[in-house]
Amino acid sequence: MPWEDPNPPRPACEPVLLEQVGRGHRAVLSNLGQLFRHDLSEWYGLLPNDDGTFNDRQLDIFLTGLERERRAWLIRAAGRTGGYVMTAPAEGGGTSITAFFVVRALRRTGVGRAAAVQLIRLLPGRWRIGFQRYNPGVEVFWSRVATEVAGDKWEIHDGPAPDTRPPDTFITFTTEG
Repeated sequence: MPWEDPNPPRPACEPVLLEQVGRGHRAVLSNLGQLFRHDLSEWYGLLPNDDGTFNDRQLDIFLTGLERERRAWLIRAAGRTGGYVMTAPAEGGGTSITAFFVVRALRRTGVGRAAAVQLIRLLPGRWRIGFQRYNPGVEVFWSRVATEVAGDKWEIHDGPAPDTRPPDTFITFTTEG
């Protein structure tokens, strides 16, 4: 009888750690950025450039180093690269997550939640996190993270609607140091 486990095998997930990105991480961050943009291509209608790569403005801005307040961390799961997260100053003060990516093999394993909670605890204060409601499960994910770090003291609202896609939704909260 052939093997019929409906659940795909999962790699080891723990411990989940954040590693701040430095100059030596340029290639790995660029490679993960391509996977992230590929994931978003369905929702944004993105096509790759003629060389097969996607543009990634947020990553490009970070990698130039011109905006020193932008920061990035690799997400490590059981010592392996599992994704990345990038932050920038939020409009109106505080911190915003500009990119959050977990590789598909680690999704729904708790790695993303653990990384998000670690990051928010690392940088206490006001948070403004944007996401797209048309991305399945993302609102539930960020609501759970916000509840874990700020209790019931968080708000959610839609931003202005761009011409080319649905509006971003924002979850905002403040944590103490």
